[in-house]
Amino acid sequence: MNIDWQVVLSAAFAAIGVLEYIKGFFKEAPANVWRILQPVLCVAFAATASLLPSWVMVGILALSLSQVGYQTIIDTVKNLIASRGQKNAEEGK
Repeated sequence: MNIDWQVVLSAAFAAIGVLEYIKGFFKEAPANVWRILQPVLCVAFAATASLLPSWVMVGILALSLSQVGYQTIIDTVKNLIASRGQKNAEEGK
């Protein structure tokens, strides 16, 4: 068996990003929904990468990267600013 690791990693990353994107619309959904959806998305994205034109997977990966990047960078900065503001308020500054 020959495994294309680029497809494997692309499908996994795409699934993570798309799940995080979808979670924004369904904040109250139980965790089991995401557990069930993750392997389904992994298989779907592996098939997408293997069978459809490359621009389809590139678009999915771009969405995933923008979502994960937003959460990693923007949310981290927001939390730092909020915690700094709270710390300053407690110190009376």
